[in-house]
Order: sequence, then C-alpha cells, then structure tokens
Amino acid sequence: MFISGKKCEPSSLQKANVKNPATGELVGAVTLADEKTLQDAISSSKTAFDSWSKTDPKDRAFILGKVSAALKEESIANELAVLLTKEQGKPLKEARREIEGVTEVIDYFASLSSVLLSPDAKFYQNSNGYAFVSKKPLGVCAAILPWNLPALIFSWKVIPAILTGNTVVVKPSTDGPLTVLRLAEIFYESGLPAGVLNVVPATGELTGNVFATSPAVQKISFTGSIETGKLLREKVFSAANPVQKRLTLELGGSDAMIVCGDVDVRWAATEAVRARFFNCGQACVSPKRIFVFESIFEEFKKQVLAEVSKIHVGNGLESETTMGPVCDKNQWERLIDVMGRIRLEILETESDEIPGPGAGEILTGGNVLKADRSGKPLNGYFFEPTVVALAPDRSKTSVLLREEIFGPVMVLVPVKDLNDAIERSNDTIYGLGASVWTNNLKQAKTAVEQLDVGIVWVNQHARVLPSLPFGGVKESGIGRENGEQVLNDYLETKTVVLKNV
Repeated sequence: MFISGKKCEPSSLQKANVKNPATGELVGAVTLADEKTLQDAISSSKTAFDSWSKTDPKDRAFILGKVSAALKEESIANELAVLLTKEQGKPLKEARREIEGVTEVIDYFASLSSVLLSPDAKFYQNSNGYAFVSKKPLGVCAAILPWNLPALIFSWKVIPAILTGNTVVVKPSTDGPLTVLRLAEIFYESGLPAGVLNVVPATGELTGNVFATSPAVQKISFTGSIETGKLLREKVFSAANPVQKRLTLELGGSDAMIVCGDVDVRWAATEAVRARFFNCGQACVSPKRIFVFESIFEEFKKQVLAEVSKIHVGNGLESETTMGPVCDKNQWERLIDVMGRIRLEILETESDEIPGPGAGEILTGGNVLKADRSGKPLNGYFFEPTVVALAPDRSKTSVLLREEIFGPVMVLVPVKDLNDAIERSNDTIYGLGASVWTNNLKQAKTAVEQLDVGIVWVNQHARVLPSLPFGGVKESGIGRENGEQVLNDYLETKTVVLKNV
C-alpha cells in the first residue's frame, strides 16, 4: 500500500492473494489494512491538504501532465497492461485501451485548470450592496473502486479530486489492487507531493465504516453493487453518524439496446456483440437486454450468432484471445447459477401449448468452457459466450432481465415497435444507460426523450468520454463522474454579501 508517498506494510496479518483468473497462478499479494492503517492514511491526506489546496491549479495540472506523459511511454504502458491482464483477465488489447483511457482522463481534466485559474469570485451588485461567490476544495476525499475497470475508474475518481486541490484515499478492490498500486507509484515518481494520494487495500466493510464516520473525509465516491452502495449510503446518512459528507454512487446497470427495423442488421449485430462481450461482459454499461423489432429479429439473431462464433476465448496474454475469463471464482459461480435458473425457466414453461423455444432458447453457449477453439485446455474461470432468446411474455419475469448479469450472456427479445421497446427498457430498477439504433430521426428523438436513464446513445453503445457526465438514475446510483461539471462536486461554494465596506 502507499501512504505518504511510500510503500508500507501495516501491522495486520490479513493478506489477499491476487491470482490470474485465466491460469490460477499467483500474480501477487497485498496486506489488508486494519482500522489504524486506514486512519493513518486519512491523517496523511488531511495533513497534505493544507499545502496541496493552496497549490496553483496550473502546477497541479503540470504534475498530472507528467503522469500522463509517463503512462504514454511504451514500456510503462505495456507494463501496466500486462499487469492488468494478469490480475483481471481481460485481453491485452483491452488492457492497453484502458491505460490509454487513463491518459485521456488526465489530459482532459488537466486542460480544465484554466477554469480553476479564472477569477474565483463572481461579483453581483444591486441596491443592497455587493456579493460574490468563491469556491474552495473540500478536503480529504475517499474513493472505493471496483475490479472490472480498476485503472480507468481510479482515474475518474482521483484526477478531478486532486486537480481541484483535494487529497484522496483510495480503496482498490482486492481482485484488482496491483495495477492501482503501480499507478500510485507513477504519480509519486512524477512529483505528486506525499499524502495527496494514498492507496490502501482493505476489506469493504471496514473501509465503509471508517470512511463513513471519519470527520476528516468530506466526500466518498463509490462504484460497486447496489447492495453495498445502499449499505454505504445508510452509514453515511445514519442519524447516529454526526458527520455529513458528499456521496457519489455508481451502482451498475442493465442497459437496454433497442434495434429498430430500419437499420443495417449486420452492422447493429456486430456492434451489439462488441459491446456486450467486451471485458467478458463485465461492464456496467454493457447492453445486457437487447430489444429487436420483430421484422428483423430472425436476421439479427443469425448475424449475432455469426459474430459470436468469431470470439476466441483464452488467456488474455495470448495475442489471438478476444475474450478472457470471468474475473474470479465468485463471479464464475454466479454465472453457472444464472444459467441453471434460465434452464429451469425454460423447462417450467414448456408444455403442449408453449414449447420450450417459444418461452426461451439458449442459442449458443451457456456452459463452463474447458478448452479453447483449438482444443487447448483452459484451467481458469472461463465461460462460453452465451446468447439467449426470450419470448416477449417470458421476458417480463426472466432473471436475465430482472437482474444485472455480469458476464458474457446476451439476451435477445423481439418487440412490436418502438413504444413496446421503450416500455420494456424502462421496466427495470436500473437506469444507467440505453441505446437506440435507427436511421429515423423522429424515432431517435422519441427514444432519447422517453428512456429513463442517465445516458442515451444513438447508433452506438458504451462510448464513454471524460468530457461527458457519466452516471445513472433509479437504482443505478446518485451523482455523476466526468465532465466539467464534476469539478463542482469537489469544491465547496462560499457566498459573501457585503455592504458599506
């Protein structure tokens, strides 16, 4: 772990082994922080805040620029990508793209230093005198990271915080801590002052309790499950907790993709497969529910299966691999359980009146994968790319549409028209993102207006830019990451009214 700019080992004896999900080989191990170590990290960040908050924004941006330049060096970028692939499983190409994404986030926010350099006082004058508004950094901010995109989401939470003059304590996932720890090291090698960024692996429950109740922590940004996010929210806003603080929650999603009858079917199917099976389906904005107009449903199904057949599952370090394993045993076992429940759903619906394929059908996949397409044995947490077709009536209750499936499972549902598709898309507790695929501007406008989500894409899906706000509605969370407006989430506003001065 990194505290005050140095690697350190806590007194805790609890360790977490990090294993390659493709092979089971040990990649590394981290010692998990106890409460004292977490408090030490917070104290370090609180001390560093005094000077960092007074640092000129252009000097903060200069250090971030050095970090970005370091990450663009081929040797460092490749080192991080290999480490990320080893601990998380994704193909090297995806890992390299994630590291590139970190540099894009840094470059974007560093370019906003001029916004912070502009006069921090906005003057207003009327008959009652003068008033002005100024903004100052909050203090210590806490970031709790997921395992699926650890480097990218690290940048979403850390970069705007430190650019605005805050200091940050980061709790990485125990399934993906090594890349984050190496990133912290690069930040310090690039000149970041001690204590501005502290990275402390720890258990989730302990971290949540400490961050929620610490008087020094002014903001928490969390990405993870709905259940954990709700527990954290309850701790932060508990009547027994005397400490008020800001909270951003990104709690996942079950994105819908609406494919209208006027699109190029092959193109839409290709893009659906790309987006759904990216990162082995382990992405919150992955299109998990695909609603396709009846008029093109059979052709879309055919094209999807053709594209899925091209996916090469294997060790992410091998050049031919286009989809790696599931991240860990728990996720793998959840997938096995989900597919078991899907098979039961289909069987329970079978009758003379409603045959199995009429209720639902596993078109391809659905099983643990023991060998790649060449017959080479696979010993990790591999799962077949899976496509399931559901009848419209069955889709109202299916686990595939009621829960977020974090893995390589695509579900297709035929719909009558756009209104039917929008109604089904909104019939969920989630509200992160959705997309509509059409050449008709009127249909696109209708979907944009009526889809109850935080992000709508037209003729694309899961394209995320650091310049645009990212976040959802309903159970998908509160608050936003990214975009210029997120800077205000890390700044305190002070209104000053003067007369006769």
